[in-house]
Amino acid sequence: MGNCVSRSKQPFPVFSSSSSAEKNMGNHISDGLPIAEPTTSFWTIPAAPISKPLSQKNLPSHADVVIIGSGISGASFARTLLECGDCLHVVMLEAQDVCSGATGRNGGHIFPATYHDYEVLKTRVGEDMAKKMVRFRKAHLDEILAITAEESITEYTQCRAVEGVDVYFDKPTFKEAQRKLQVYQCDMGEYAGSYTCYEGLDAQERFHLSPLAVGCIATRAGAIHPYRFVTSILSRLLTDYPKEFEIHTHAPCTSIDEPTSSCPFYRLTTARGVITTPHVVHLTNAYAPALLPALKGVILPIRETMTAQRPGRNLHASTLHGGRSFVFFDSPRKGFDYLTQLPDGEHELMFGAGFESRMDGGANAMYGVHSAAHVGGAMPIYFGAESWGAEALPTTPTDEQDVGVGLWAEGRVKAIWSGLLSESADGMPWVGNVPVKVAGRKAPPASSAPSALNSSTRKLKSVLTAAPGEWIAAGYSGEGMVHAWLSSKAVALMLLGEDLTEVKTWLPELFSVTEDRVKMAKRTFKPDVVLSGKKRVFSP
Repeated sequence: MGNCVSRSKQPFPVFSSSSSAEKNMGNHISDGLPIAEPTTSFWTIPAAPISKPLSQKNLPSHADVVIIGSGISGASFARTLLECGDCLHVVMLEAQDVCSGATGRNGGHIFPATYHDYEVLKTRVGEDMAKKMVRFRKAHLDEILAITAEESITEYTQCRAVEGVDVYFDKPTFKEAQRKLQVYQCDMGEYAGSYTCYEGLDAQERFHLSPLAVGCIATRAGAIHPYRFVTSILSRLLTDYPKEFEIHTHAPCTSIDEPTSSCPFYRLTTARGVITTPHVVHLTNAYAPALLPALKGVILPIRETMTAQRPGRNLHASTLHGGRSFVFFDSPRKGFDYLTQLPDGEHELMFGAGFESRMDGGANAMYGVHSAAHVGGAMPIYFGAESWGAEALPTTPTDEQDVGVGLWAEGRVKAIWSGLLSESADGMPWVGNVPVKVAGRKAPPASSAPSALNSSTRKLKSVLTAAPGEWIAAGYSGEGMVHAWLSSKAVALMLLGEDLTEVKTWLPELFSVTEDRVKMAKRTFKPDVVLSGKKRVFSP
């Protein structure tokens, strides 16, 4: 979560059909509607005022645009649509609480995979497209830093650039990473960014790591409090656009009916009533196939484990009180774990298992016992007993300092939870308009698009959006923090019918949703060659 799944090669067999792939990748996880998670994410305490139902009134009968999902994708889309659009009535539906899904349960890790898979991308999609895909990922850190500054929430969301460190514990894997880095830097040139390799004792001493560490590769990365980021933006939009924007929580959309002769709009049935609209925007990531069945076996759900842990008393030299983030590659077969640290409070370590947990998914949305045990004990091994130091004692904050008093455990592992993210069958996000044959239902007629009276004639109508239809940004393969914001921004501009000349310079064309791409993804899905993330570091 937040750059977790996709940094390891997946040692699954190659499947010949999407149904078997779905069964194994999903690991008994339902691809139905979002559930009430049984574990509490540390990020979500204290809860934002907008996280709970704002009112119990029924939905409006109609909206110009209906957004399904209230995570980072929903925040990006809504912000772009409202600020660039013209008096559109926008309704956001959330099955549970605001930002209760993957965004509110991830690691807050803005650490794009770059050199790790550039070479295989180049082989599969060509050098130019590989470069564009990497630039797209890298652009998210500066974009999110700029957004928090514009919203005046940089400090509140703890959004910051950090030193990102890939730590390797296997010599062949580290050598392969160095080779891939050279290929990446040679092709990308000045756009590669700055990377520094440290080997053996040099790496151990610089980053205060275990003697087991064989090398590190360091670069610029980022970290953020993802829940505060999303809820702050949505709160501000509700304030600034009180007539245009509303959020309805505990309103799962259970079905979408196509337009008819008597109702020229989509008809969405929810737990809070029925709403019609010419535009439906699917921003539910792993849950998208619930309302778009054609994407079953294309966007696959995966459950991951996250923790908030108290740091060892000597660890500040390694983590710089939140100034560094880490990805730990312990062996070619075991994959990776990832770590950020909060810059205040008890300086909690936000530590997740990127590979252990996916093979150990618990039933009923609980984390697996094996993955929980792994993340609970891994860090003193990664950093070494001396660098970790004695175990920290819990502080005794006042209620004003920590409304979670009494909620968290008093040992090293303060909180542990899980969340559902997605894996895209071809490794790339699915971004843009959903073709009718993929949606499985007719689109409303062009005449049902939102329109307004011409200000000069007061008679002629001007259309406010592109042609009615369904839209999506999903399938981030565990790399949502470096794909979701710009993907959803692009979808909003598409829906508005804006000139996309500038968007096309940064949005990879291969992210588009087409019937052929869906068929190809189902037919050729091979988990060991999925494009996204750091998988190919572990190639034999």
